[in-house]
Amino acid sequence: MARRQMFVGLLVSGILVMAVTWNTVLPRYYKEVDFQNINIDLENIIFKKEINAELPGIQRDKIPIKTFHDISVSDFAASVSRSYLSSYKSYLSIKDVTDLKKIASNITSTQALDSNKTVYSLGDNITVHIKLFDGYGRQLSEGGDILRIWLTSTSLNASANGYVIDHGNGSYTGLVRALWTGKCFIKTSIAATKQQIAVVHNYIEKRGLMHDMVAGFTKGNIVEHTSCSAIPDVFKQTEMCNFTAENYGLHWFCGKPKTSDLSCKDWATVQGHRKDHLNSTERTISRIYKHMLLRQLPAITVKGNTDFVSSPDLPCYKRPNIETWQEETPIGFFYNGKWHQRGCRNTFIPSTNSYENCLREQYLFLFGDSNTRSWFDEIQKQTRMVISKDEESGTRWFSLRKAVRHDLNSTLLWVVHELPFYTGAESPRKMIKSVAWYIDRIPHRKKVSILIHNMMHFGRLPPSEFREHVRDMKFAIDRLFQRIPHARVFIKGPHSATYINLLKPLDFIRKFQDQIFYEELFEFHSKITYLNEWDLTTCIANVNVHPDESTVQDMINNFMLYLCEE
Repeated sequence: MARRQMFVGLLVSGILVMAVTWNTVLPRYYKEVDFQNINIDLENIIFKKEINAELPGIQRDKIPIKTFHDISVSDFAASVSRSYLSSYKSYLSIKDVTDLKKIASNITSTQALDSNKTVYSLGDNITVHIKLFDGYGRQLSEGGDILRIWLTSTSLNASANGYVIDHGNGSYTGLVRALWTGKCFIKTSIAATKQQIAVVHNYIEKRGLMHDMVAGFTKGNIVEHTSCSAIPDVFKQTEMCNFTAENYGLHWFCGKPKTSDLSCKDWATVQGHRKDHLNSTERTISRIYKHMLLRQLPAITVKGNTDFVSSPDLPCYKRPNIETWQEETPIGFFYNGKWHQRGCRNTFIPSTNSYENCLREQYLFLFGDSNTRSWFDEIQKQTRMVISKDEESGTRWFSLRKAVRHDLNSTLLWVVHELPFYTGAESPRKMIKSVAWYIDRIPHRKKVSILIHNMMHFGRLPPSEFREHVRDMKFAIDRLFQRIPHARVFIKGPHSATYINLLKPLDFIRKFQDQIFYEELFEFHSKITYLNEWDLTTCIANVNVHPDESTVQDMINNFMLYLCEE
């Protein structure tokens, strides 16, 4: 109770300071100064995050231990996972995998339709019984492998994601729904073996990051680089620089320079690499033993009086936000190449006019990484917003992007999230700020909307550290709602990728990220819209981390359905 009172007191004090300062400092800041050069006193004093220092951290040993068969059926069906993280320690208990033939095999594993039924009616649930066998042809006796299942029809350019229930004994039940009429195939893949999940997340827990990051220290002509991580002493360095304060209160540690003329105060740059320290067997498991398509492809025929299941009459922009957190898979489906929402009616028809009408008077701020950068580029192109020359030239790809249409009184912005952010090339550290830092600087406008995407870069973190980032973001969202009650907030969920060199088990990471969003933002479910991009990208078997242009457009359109009124 005392901590809660302290939190409220600090929050109220902060709001009072902000209220006094907002009308005098920030309007001038937005007109004359870009986001990179904001006054340091404003950053360190006005928006100092003292409240976070009083909150208990998330401890790794506080996650309840459950085995794979303890996950409820409703969680497998849920489009936003709610309990899968409880199996985390079961994965971490899998150690020293050496015999690769003991891993689930798509060649020997089987699937069969329930009662061998092949004809269904429109709207029916279709049940598939799946048994996993290893490379020796022996049926597995434990669960933990994550499977995908989806219904597809090439001739109709139709597809829909399904879900798979893990019974914890090597047998699974897959469910898809007959959402259109015609001939279809059911595809099932072993998306993430439990060994892949174990290899990657034991590594992440040990080192704090999946891929290396380094800090550059500079003084005059003296330069030195050291390793960094979200946990200290990761590479057995005896002396560390604790840069948590510089990373906006979120854990960040780097080796202290060995050069006597350099100190922690000389931290100047950050850089991320694709390098990891997996051994050859671990790398093989992470690259090969995933996204393995089962050889049988059951064929079915769906009959009905209409071509496909219609959506309800409720427009998506009128849909209660809480429903987007409570849906079951599939939340939608493709038919003739067009995405159909199952929980609401599509009302946004993409065109220049529809974009302009939707974004008129709008202040739209996109947060994330290169995947939301592609959203910025597409929306900017569709609305013919103008990017100022000084922001267009001489900047890195990850620097703030801003576009405006003065005749529409609309503003579009994009920024990257805080460390760990992998820039590729060596980059000035001050170019990377936290999501909360930017949210606290959003001005009061007629229409304010923000979209947050935390996936690929944060997928390299332990779940406990990811939770800290979401929690930090949550407090900033709370402050935003207090300042601007009419603000709209959207969480862009993870999207699917099957690229072979992507070592992270996204199908597992997606589940625990969803759960952490669900838990940490629970009090705001009625005010925040969750955008499920998983069903949309899984049912088309998206390959790359960066989906193609047409898929990006489908994802944006899905967002615009909720943002734009008719």
